[in-house]
Amino acid sequence: MISIFGDSYVDPCSGSLQQDKRWYNNLDEPTFVYGLAGSSIDWSLDNFINGHVERTGKIIFIESIPRRFHFEFLKTPKHDAAVMWENGRSWENDKWLSQPGMEYVQQHKMFIKHFHYNYKDYHKATKARCVLKSLSVHYDKVLYFSTSKNDNLYRTPYIQSNDKFEIADIMLMDISRGEIKSDYDPEFRDRRSNHFSEPNHEIFSTYIKRRFNNESTEDLIFEKNLI
Repeated sequence: MISIFGDSYVDPCSGSLQQDKRWYNNLDEPTFVYGLAGSSIDWSLDNFINGHVERTGKIIFIESIPRRFHFEFLKTPKHDAAVMWENGRSWENDKWLSQPGMEYVQQHKMFIKHFHYNYKDYHKATKARCVLKSLSVHYDKVLYFSTSKNDNLYRTPYIQSNDKFEIADIMLMDISRGEIKSDYDPEFRDRRSNHFSEPNHEIFSTYIKRRFNNESTEDLIFEKNLI
């Protein structure tokens, strides 16, 4: 049994690709999928810790963007992505907050701004890796994926891979963005299932199966310039 935790890279409702062609349904083992687009590391880690999975089998954990937070005032974990804060960000023109039903988040603007100012993203990413590595002794193996190169900033030398816990050497956002041709429309709206086109779903599932079996993946090359 493989239990999978993450955000839109895991969400079974993402895009229109047939379910049997998605990477997590081609791992040759039964899977439980806990994925929701827009959700945070906190939400995934909470699902993992609070007994939604048996302490057995294999784990795949997709590290969401660390700047997302799962505050109690949010109406759904999907809104975790709406509380990211970046220097120079204009909330008035933000694509998340301009959607119907998101006006309530504006009421918490100052709290969110001060929270991000005083909280470092790597604390959360490091916490998730520490917890998963500590609990990996109960499982066959835990595979941990980062979404972007920026997340490498949170890879401290004190959290290293071992036989039970492995931080993957690929970045999911690199694969996703690599599919898009350089002349793509900046207003492009990603309608791909889990941010991948069908060929890369297949390659990603092959990557995972090999790493669970401690096999080399050096020959695997993800497709580029597909859309």
